[in-house]
Amino acid sequence: MKLKSRTLTHGWRFGILGLCLASAGCNPYKQIPPGSVGVVFDAYSGISTTVLKPGVVYQGINDRVVIYPTSIHNASYVRNTREGERLANDSIIATTVEGAQLPIDLTVVWHVDPANTVSVFKNFGTENLEDIQADFIRYIATYGVNAASGNKSIFDITSKDRAKFGPEVKMIITPIMANMGLTCDDVYIGETYPSSDIDTLVKERIAKRNELQIVANNLQKAKIDAATTVNNAKASADINRLKAQQGDEAVELKKRDIIRLLITKWDGNSPQIGDGAIPFINPSLLKPGQNISKGK
Repeated sequence: MKLKSRTLTHGWRFGILGLCLASAGCNPYKQIPPGSVGVVFDAYSGISTTVLKPGVVYQGINDRVVIYPTSIHNASYVRNTREGERLANDSIIATTVEGAQLPIDLTVVWHVDPANTVSVFKNFGTENLEDIQADFIRYIATYGVNAASGNKSIFDITSKDRAKFGPEVKMIITPIMANMGLTCDDVYIGETYPSSDIDTLVKERIAKRNELQIVANNLQKAKIDAATTVNNAKASADINRLKAQQGDEAVELKKRDIIRLLITKWDGNSPQIGDGAIPFINPSLLKPGQNISKGK
């Protein structure tokens, strides 16, 4: 009876010890949720190069499984206090070539690729993605915006090259994030918020550009009208020349008709009046419309 009681006592002790270890976080099994990957950190040997897929994995006493979601994340830095990462004015300030400070709404789309999980752990350790987004991506995005805006004017960012600005920022920050194991999927530029002075300057410049475009259009129209006038004049000259040629041909044909008429009426004798020249032998003596009497 004593032995049995002692065995039960030891069993309860081990059971209570197991419950205490489990409640203290010493559960040897770790759940990796769907859409996530894990990497094992061994306190003695270092980081495991094995990327753990979703499921239940074993975690040793000296191990720690760090989990990274692989879903798409949107790091939004906007002025609207009801949107973005912070519920405050969180737009990024871009410095232009004029030295102006231009607040811009920006969204960086990024994720952790499973192939880069070990690299992410080496760079960020056990930090979660929210901390990575708040402490690292924010400053990378700020650097990218200012590196791209530093050689642009206010007008370029607010209107002319606005569509190109996001891809330029992405081109700058993508390799920086890649060195940290993070993948930049895209960069979106939202609203810009120029001050009243800058807004007035932009509107004036837009108005001047519109005026310049109108002048350029009018100049182009004038060139087209001038070319049309020249072409019309050339066409008229060609028509007049053709008409003149047709008039000369008509005179020549009339002379030939007169000669044929004289030949049909000639009796074979030389004229008795004048110098005796025969008209149809010297057509220059004839004039268009000259009357020829029968028998003469």
